[in-house]
Amino acid sequence: MAATALIGEEQVLDQAIAQQSIGFGLMSVAGWEKPVDYALYEVSHHNIGIISSDPLEVGTVVTVEYRDGQPIPLVVHQIVPKKNLPPGYKRFRLITTDPEINFERILPESSHRKVSFATRHHYHVRFARFNTEIPTRVEARTFGSEEPYHMKTLNVSKTGFLLASPPGFRVPFHESTLLELTLFLEDQPIRCLGKVIRCEVDFEKKMKRYGINICDIHAEDREKYYSFIEDTEHRKNRQVFRALKIPMPI
Repeated sequence: MAATALIGEEQVLDQAIAQQSIGFGLMSVAGWEKPVDYALYEVSHHNIGIISSDPLEVGTVVTVEYRDGQPIPLVVHQIVPKKNLPPGYKRFRLITTDPEINFERILPESSHRKVSFATRHHYHVRFARFNTEIPTRVEARTFGSEEPYHMKTLNVSKTGFLLASPPGFRVPFHESTLLELTLFLEDQPIRCLGKVIRCEVDFEKKMKRYGINICDIHAEDREKYYSFIEDTEHRKNRQVFRALKIPMPI
């Protein structure tokens, strides 16, 4: 009976967010009669993002029963501003207090709701994006162009980044533009090919923002870039635990 009720709740959630949901396992809060009904939408080394209609709050401690009953402890650390969600649903970000957990590694092994990692993009699970408090300098140019446009990162993830143009509207890129990119990570140049997947015009600030998806990058540069993302996440995690007033796990 309980299993039937849980399946029914999952179907309601899937219908509400118009996609089949994916998760790591049964999520519970101490003292709650029912498990948290959730859909995973974001993942990084130590953080996940979920969509849920349950009344989670910043500081709520939850436990995910992963494979063979292995518990994964997490804490809600952010309620994401609502955007493109049906009434009653919110996005939440959670961080694990177990330093040995790597969600990027265990997601492919997840069998919850029988959705494979290979269909990650189809089910809208993305790598987490981290704001860059100290923007990374980026040179971007179209193929064959000698003149680079000097831009800076607003946020970064393992699959791409959001760029801000200099003041003015001189940068001519548009959606689907292919770019040769050079990122200067602590003055180390990382080169890759990228595609503009989103373009936003900010008339108030007189600038443009470009969402970039990394299409091709050499293995050595990928390793450096991933290391940069992990360092960025680690710095963010320090801020999260400080705000939660919880000692950061070692």
